[in-house]
Amino acid sequence: MKKLVLVMVLMFAITQLSFAQDKHFSAGKMIAGGQAGISALGLGFGANFEYGITNSIGVMPSFIIHNYTSGTQEWSFKVIDVYGTYHYKTKGGFFSSEKMDTYGMAGISWVAFGAKSGSSAEETSSSIAFGGGAGTRYYVTDKLSVFGEGKYRFASFKTNSYTLALAWYSIYAGVSFAIN
Repeated sequence: MKKLVLVMVLMFAITQLSFAQDKHFSAGKMIAGGQAGISALGLGFGANFEYGITNSIGVMPSFIIHNYTSGTQEWSFKVIDVYGTYHYKTKGGFFSSEKMDTYGMAGISWVAFGAKSGSSAEETSSSIAFGGGAGTRYYVTDKLSVFGEGKYRFASFKTNSYTLALAWYSIYAGVSFAIN
């Protein structure tokens, strides 16, 4: 919980040092992408889509699947995020390039958890998670970009064998395309 508060305070402080975004993000802008990521939940693959509500505020739903094996146990996490984004352009520093689109995120997720041990049946649970993060896109052309982002989420799950309270950080990288 302390880490989430720290991330949210840091995001707020960064946005206070910024001003409205340039040509890469605006109201009505639609951006679709594919991503791969790593976290405590293992390697993940997924897709995202972002729609610009205003020139600096957007909504970004995404879907990602994480799987990993630990000894004889197999774990899976399916995550559907709905995050609000705030796009900004810093006044100076590393992220000040005209080709960069930097953003902060906060939102909710639906997470489906599954665990299987040996030949036993898979136990599943689902939960709502809350989280935040930040990311940046680097535009290779006016439409094509590569991106990196980090998200911190927390949720709890209960099955017959497991009671889990998880807080995890995920790092994603991918390619996105501006549809319009």
